[in-house]
Amino acid sequence: MKLLALIWWHAWQHRGRSTLLIGCVCVAVVIPVLSRSLAARFESGLRARADMAPLVVGARGGRFDLVLASLYFRPAPIDAITFARFETLATDPLATAVPVHARFTAGGDAVVATDIGYFQRPGIVLQIAEGRLFTRMGEAVVGSAVAQRQGLGPGSSVLSDLRQAYDITNAVPLQLDIVGVLAPTGTSDDDAVFVDLETAWLLEGFSHGHEDAESIEHEDLVIVRQGDRVALSEALRTYQQITDENVDSFHVHGSRDGFPLTAVLLYPNDERAGTILQARLNAQDGVQAIEPGAVVDELIAFVIRLRLVFDAISVVLAGSTGALVALIALLGYRLRAEELRTLADMGASRRIAAVLAGGELAVLIGLGAGLALGLAWVALAVASHASAFL
Repeated sequence: MKLLALIWWHAWQHRGRSTLLIGCVCVAVVIPVLSRSLAARFESGLRARADMAPLVVGARGGRFDLVLASLYFRPAPIDAITFARFETLATDPLATAVPVHARFTAGGDAVVATDIGYFQRPGIVLQIAEGRLFTRMGEAVVGSAVAQRQGLGPGSSVLSDLRQAYDITNAVPLQLDIVGVLAPTGTSDDDAVFVDLETAWLLEGFSHGHEDAESIEHEDLVIVRQGDRVALSEALRTYQQITDENVDSFHVHGSRDGFPLTAVLLYPNDERAGTILQARLNAQDGVQAIEPGAVVDELIAFVIRLRLVFDAISVVLAGSTGALVALIALLGYRLRAEELRTLADMGASRRIAAVLAGGELAVLIGLGAGLALGLAWVALAVASHASAFL
């Protein structure tokens, strides 16, 4: 204990040198630990999510963008496919089809429109932690991270975001009533607000609800009445909240066949069915069927090349830190030569002198490594909350 007290006293008396040594060790340790840990979590997160969909069908274009938009709900410049395409795939006996519409946000989080089949996909069942699934237009189920971040739960609500704040042709923000919260999954489902497809059509502006034409009191809102047909003014105020009382007043303008979807997730019955479907779809114009796993493998290969760069930097840092430690040890021994001779004259053994000189280095290196591990743990925790990939 007395030797440890002497070691601490000497390190404190030379705290500038001690801080420099701790900092150098910390940097040399934290970079390789953090880079490898982040890369490993990134890879596992990407692979786990990609394995949840054997095939993704979307418009021809960037494969990476299609996967990011349909599975990770990240904004991507991709063209939409039509609802008619989904209806065709849904009737194919070779696979189960699940629609995905992810073109809007609410409170900054992705609004994902789909059907009940998304929550009961082959081999994947999403559990409800609170409440229930949506049953009508305007109801929403939120992921666990969204619920925590925005303070949402059954009985609360959230407004959809405007896509372009100064575009007066956009549909007004819609109040989404939260009816359920998903159990944590560790995937991008935790960061999404799920609604039905009818709600997506409403957000797109293809449908709306308003007061019944026959009961409108202000005749200036009626352009013309002809028999059982009534033409209404665009100035008529539409509903921004869907309730059990006004839900029947919402109606669609146009054919649903042409309405947009981000992608369709396909779950083939077996490997042979998947091969047939992929070949058949890729032979058609304007559409592509890709395997998310293959796309993710390409992305991970790029990440691995980046990790090799960080590994090379880590080797250089480790070498320079080792040289610095050796230099500090040598200079420290020379500066303490008189002190160590005094201890020898007092009867102290050479082992005591070695413990005093080497013990201080060991303590400082240990502090630097411990600080590096602590910083890496905090960084990983922050990154996990900031991204669904980790």
